[in-house]
Amino acid sequence: IAAYLSLAVSLFTTGFISASLSYDFDTDPKRRAFNPDFYGYVPDDGRKRAFLFFTMILLSATQILIKTILVVVLGSLAGRLPLVYLLGDMALYLLYKVARRDFMYWMPVYGAFGLVVSGAMRVVIKVVVDFAAIVQFRHPYEVGGLYFSLNMILPLLGLTFLLGMDLVAGKLSEGTLVLLTNLAKFLGISLIILLGAFLSLMIKEYRHTF
Repeated sequence: IAAYLSLAVSLFTTGFISASLSYDFDTDPKRRAFNPDFYGYVPDDGRKRAFLFFTMILLSATQILIKTILVVVLGSLAGRLPLVYLLGDMALYLLYKVARRDFMYWMPVYGAFGLVVSGAMRVVIKVVVDFAAIVQFRHPYEVGGLYFSLNMILPLLGLTFLLGMDLVAGKLSEGTLVLLTNLAKFLGISLIILLGAFLSLMIKEYRHTF
């Protein structure tokens, strides 16, 4: 029980930090005045703000669990698969940025040093988005709205495929497999509900930023 309690505390702590960062950025009057096309999705109504903030906490926690379970399942198939998956996923993201001519980071650094800094920052932000789903990083200067949204859905689809195709049968104990399958179903339904709640609570004019 202590282990599960510790896990829950860690998830909600990370989710709270993630939600707080995005919430504070969006509700900052200076940022809203400077870039009203991006900042302003948090409603002014106090009750809606509270529900939206709580939804963001749960979204982040759900994303962490889905990504973590996916890595665990891949590890059960082959010890190197999690590393292959994470590196492949990162490589696709960097290629996506290069193809969109958006690899260079927004910081005023140029030349070879700029390439190194840009590569490092792209990797760091991608890892943070993978395991924390910080809404602020859907900014066009970071991962972008489309990639942010896909990054929440694709891990769930990958996990559903692995468990649905019985690819891990025999690799995990029957009890563990049943637990992970039921947890994946619960998280999938939760993610869909939370995304729907998030989109319905936010100011609708900002839905296109996702």
